[in-house]
Amino acid sequence: MKASSYGLFLLAFLWISGQLFFEQQTNNLMTSLFSTRGVEKVSIEDLHVVYADEPISLEPTLFDPTTRQRLVNIFEPLVKLDRDLNVKPGLALSWGMIDDLTWRFSLRPNVKFQDGSELGATDVKASFRRAMTDKNSQLTGILDTIDKIEILDSSTLEIITKKPDPLLLQRVSTVLIFASEQDGKDQLDPIGTGPYKFSSWNPGDRLILDRNENYWGDRPKFAKVEMVVIPNKSERVGALVNNQAEVLDFVPFDGVQNVLDQGFDIAAIPSLEVQFLVFNNQSSVFSKLENRQIFSLAIDTDTFAKSLGADFTRTINQFVSTGIFGFNPDISAHVYNLEKAGKMAEESGLKNQTITFHLPKSLETLGEHVRKQLLQIGVNVLVSYMEPDQFNQSLLAGDADVYFLGFKADIGDASDFLNTLVYSKGSFNIGHYQNKKVDELIEDSLVQMDPAKRLKNLKDTMKIVVEDDIFGVPLFEYQKVFAFNKKLDLQPRIDGLIYFDEINIK
Repeated sequence: MKASSYGLFLLAFLWISGQLFFEQQTNNLMTSLFSTRGVEKVSIEDLHVVYADEPISLEPTLFDPTTRQRLVNIFEPLVKLDRDLNVKPGLALSWGMIDDLTWRFSLRPNVKFQDGSELGATDVKASFRRAMTDKNSQLTGILDTIDKIEILDSSTLEIITKKPDPLLLQRVSTVLIFASEQDGKDQLDPIGTGPYKFSSWNPGDRLILDRNENYWGDRPKFAKVEMVVIPNKSERVGALVNNQAEVLDFVPFDGVQNVLDQGFDIAAIPSLEVQFLVFNNQSSVFSKLENRQIFSLAIDTDTFAKSLGADFTRTINQFVSTGIFGFNPDISAHVYNLEKAGKMAEESGLKNQTITFHLPKSLETLGEHVRKQLLQIGVNVLVSYMEPDQFNQSLLAGDADVYFLGFKADIGDASDFLNTLVYSKGSFNIGHYQNKKVDELIEDSLVQMDPAKRLKNLKDTMKIVVEDDIFGVPLFEYQKVFAFNKKLDLQPRIDGLIYFDEINIK
């Protein structure tokens, strides 16, 4: 079984938990010596943005969020997603469906790459070929509904799908366009059509971009952008409060008040990421729906979410975030009823049994929470904390009764989660979940072109796997917090990316 190349973050919270809080809480972040990073104060003509981590390359077919943060200001796709994940024109000025399988795109005229060459249909076809077939591409799973691409003329092309695809535009938005002259290179030069062009990169320190003076759109707002990497959380906050940066990409929750006290603005938005527990339906325990219900009733998700940061985390009642197409607002809040769970455990014979729970190392707080909750109803939980490789092997082998997982619906659609983890033929159905009705709904959602019918389909599917035939236990989602200089106005995007020209200068 092979995991999907997008959406699924097996170790999502492993990284997240390391970024939400400082190693030691402190009320004074001003004592660190940030000048050793070499970040000099600059005018608002230039922009410094501080990040927690850095990419391993600038390959445009990579889709991990760290790499995409860098790429989206250098490269552009045919169509873009706005801050609410609505489709808008990019390098394609217009598009439309010729029939159920054929989409025609007309390119924007007079667009040049940052090396001066002109954009044409051959560049688009080469970019899609690399994204769909290169062994290192992280987009192959997203683009697997595309059959072929045909060039009609230098500015017009058609994308033909294998079956009707209601998400074709969202998939197209993930493909960043490069010049066809680079096709075949092991490592592409970072040359796109975007508003900022590559200047230099000192790994471990900063990536510098310059304004693309020949950009086809409005003149880019900043002459230079420095994307600075500072792994230490206190130092990151200090770079902002000491006026050595204008934007902080990820503010630790216990650093928010310090940022506000120093006169900076913050903005938060729910992420697309959700964390949850998933049952192994092949286990002797959780093959029974009644035992899955008991486990769910025994988990106090509210208390756990509040322990992570009450202002910026909240419990969830389903497996996608509120900004995702297919989120069902009619699903009830998670029910925690320890007394009922205890009675049911005694009646079902679950009491005094031992279940196994596997999760990555560093999640001891979650492991202990689950163990103590189940112990109160007489169920023993054997918790194992594993290194990433060991944990992944356990997932694939189905060695445990219950697992912790995280998922990010990158293309903004609930079918992303459902088709990957819930569908009986899903690429990562590690819970071995099977439900004929659910399979039928998922299959229809992948070809249904009527948005209203499709939305109802996804909502109905989510209700089944949450309330009727329990797939797992949704835990929480968190908000991503940005901080920035008061001379700027930053409205966060649901996808968590920062497009520099979406930042307004007051």
